[in-house]
Amino acid sequence: MRVLLVQPRQGTSFGISKIVTTEPLGLESIASPMLERGHDVRILDLKVEKPSRLDEELRKFAPQAVGISCSFTTDVYPTLEVASHVKSNGKDIYVFVGGHHASLLPDDLMTLDVDAVAIGEGEVTGYELIGQLQNGEDPSLVSGVMTHENFNSDNFTPRALMKDINSFPPPARQLTKHLCHHYHMGFDGSLATMETSRGCRFDCNFCSVWVFFERTARVKDPQKALEELADIEEKEVFLTDDIAFVNRKESEKLALLLKNNKINKEFTAETRADLIVKNKDLIKLWREVGLKNIFVGIEKIDDEGLKSVNKRIKATINEEALDFLKTLGIKALATFIVDPEFDDEDFDRLEEYASKNGLIAPTYTILTPLPGTQVYDQRKHELITDNYKMYDLLHAVLPTKLPLERFYHRFANLYNLGHATSKFGPLFVLRFLKNLRGMKLNIAFKVFNLMRMMRTPSSYIEPHLELEKLAASPKPFDDIPGTTTQ
Repeated sequence: MRVLLVQPRQGTSFGISKIVTTEPLGLESIASPMLERGHDVRILDLKVEKPSRLDEELRKFAPQAVGISCSFTTDVYPTLEVASHVKSNGKDIYVFVGGHHASLLPDDLMTLDVDAVAIGEGEVTGYELIGQLQNGEDPSLVSGVMTHENFNSDNFTPRALMKDINSFPPPARQLTKHLCHHYHMGFDGSLATMETSRGCRFDCNFCSVWVFFERTARVKDPQKALEELADIEEKEVFLTDDIAFVNRKESEKLALLLKNNKINKEFTAETRADLIVKNKDLIKLWREVGLKNIFVGIEKIDDEGLKSVNKRIKATINEEALDFLKTLGIKALATFIVDPEFDDEDFDRLEEYASKNGLIAPTYTILTPLPGTQVYDQRKHELITDNYKMYDLLHAVLPTKLPLERFYHRFANLYNLGHATSKFGPLFVLRFLKNLRGMKLNIAFKVFNLMRMMRTPSSYIEPHLELEKLAASPKPFDDIPGTTTQ
């Protein structure tokens, strides 16, 4: 069958998800098993490609099935836009949706324009679904496929997580190779992505990753990971593991294989402070083989705050991890959660913490009860909006203690600290020239503009004003296109 897999446009205008633009690894991963079974598969990435490319593919490729990725809550409306557009071009095109959000809240996607939602991991479900369609058989019989026929019924059969992720073939990166120059992390690109493990064993209340993966973490065989890395041409590699170094034995073996085979890459990973402190020798080894950046989930600056998000870690461990990474020359990209209940004193303390620890390019998000998380169940009655455009972790969807304009003034100012390379000045010029030399002038301008928006309070206020206008209109809020009610 001819299958078009689509990554929709991003549902947010700015934020870290735009400053770090990665290849659609999930779509590449489900494409591989389809290709192995003889299907004709293409990937369309509307994060970086023009919207008109969808019409081109529908006209020239004439897909028989279109799969759309809906991993983030802000992806819901763009996903439904793609589904509607596809159906308007041909009612006989089979449209299915998968991804993290789609799996946790399929109700959001089961519209008349969507024929099925793939629940859970998609590598096997995807090719089995396409096989059923090719054979003219009922897609509802495939485990993990929710259709209008088995929706909210006992006929839906869930698909269990695969015990061994090593049974999956490598992602079909060749399908997005022509787009590699679009993928970057901040000013640096071209960027490739790869997972060496999948899942998380922890249970932070603001995150739903562990819910999706049933609090498990499976690790890719180091030899298999090495072979996959050796085939990646890009020097910059973002390890997309939900928690890097979650399994010490395999992580150490992979690092040694990289060292012995002289694989020359620069890595960025994401992990917890306690794993860094517990495995200092392992982190040193990874530094030797190219570990350059680590996103460290600090979240809160004191024990009380950490307890409130169920982090199961002490503040002293966070600081020890930051100090240790500094001694190794690894950039710690610390991430923090700002609670809407912050007052001026709370913001002062957070600014002081960032300054005291000499943080470079820290990331700040606003506590958001994302559907599927424990904090959503706890605080959903407090939500001030159910419009998913606001669920980008950069807008308050809970009442703020400070007046909203004051809250965003303080929040935006956080991004004025520790982001020297994103402000116009000597350091920005140096990064700009580096990208100019690498023919990535557009990336430098893009990141500069995005960071300017994140330092500007009005960028955060505008969506609230738009919602107020909609709410004040004669039309009932629930009937407004692009909104949903929980």
